[in-house]
Amino acid sequence: MNLWRRPVVWAAAVLLLSGVGGGAWALGLLPGPGTGACGGSALRITIAAQPEIAPALRGVAERFNVEEHRVAGRCVDARIKPVSPGGYLGDATLRARTDAWVPESTLWLETAREAGNTSVPAGGTPVAATPVVLATPRPVEAELRDAEVGFGWELLLKDRAGGVPLARYAADPAAGMSGTIAMVAIEQVAEGKAGDAAEALRENAPRRPDESSGGSMTVLADFIGAERFARPLAVTTEQAVVAYNDGHRPNPIVSLMPDEGTLMLDHPYVVTTEDQDRQDAAEAFKAALATRPAHDILHRAGFRAADGTLPAMYADQHGFTEEPPPSLRLPTRAEIDEARASWET
Repeated sequence: MNLWRRPVVWAAAVLLLSGVGGGAWALGLLPGPGTGACGGSALRITIAAQPEIAPALRGVAERFNVEEHRVAGRCVDARIKPVSPGGYLGDATLRARTDAWVPESTLWLETAREAGNTSVPAGGTPVAATPVVLATPRPVEAELRDAEVGFGWELLLKDRAGGVPLARYAADPAAGMSGTIAMVAIEQVAEGKAGDAAEALRENAPRRPDESSGGSMTVLADFIGAERFARPLAVTTEQAVVAYNDGHRPNPIVSLMPDEGTLMLDHPYVVTTEDQDRQDAAEAFKAALATRPAHDILHRAGFRAADGTLPAMYADQHGFTEEPPPSLRLPTRAEIDEARASWET
């Protein structure tokens, strides 16, 4: 199989292999559940996580804590703290109090290290993937189909498509990686046009998320405030569409996979603490994330496996494909920087 023909999870392809098989716990390097009574106080660890994935990780943590995993004779108590990448990188006290980090994309690890945060590893283990997509209310999708409008990235360049007026939304690339991917995608399919799209998208961009909110969901929240005559079209993720619809069942939105393909957010898990016992505890929780029950929790929440696949049951439930979606070309770091700069120009 040619790995580069698979959709790109936003990390080096080799990272996709590192989260398979249960990790250190499965290899017997860390204590598992039910190995004896815990002694003394609990060993509490805190995992800072992208707000979109935090609820699913909290479900995994609840199960993990009940199983009484032991490190140094103490039960591990894993806690999940929702925090945006900007909130995490901008708060030294928060970073000092957390033991692991799960941002939305491996690119945030590079950003952290470039900012001098050497406690953040250069690479992590992808926990779950979700492709960046376009999204719109179901009636607007029907309008666009009736007008024979294609669902490509170039829609972000248009204020009207097939006679349908569009209100376009995307996260500021400095706050949400879906915005970066949108700029990269536009530049790939319409070279030199990213700045044109950014001019319109900036007008509708949500404020940068605080430490408890996330870019993809924040963009969707503005659907409610769209002008009556405009049809909202947002850059978001498959998973954010699932989460949005869970809270807006009478008025669902639909995920539109761009015709040209897309890129994915890979949600890497990195251990950041320097304390050995906490490192072992954080590694134990990472191993738990590789188990079948954890995968089921993540899939129910709308996330794909790290390789972009989705079991048939969950694909049917969410209306997604089992196979990974088509991929855009993997951009160079220079192209990523140019795409981000196009937003500010």
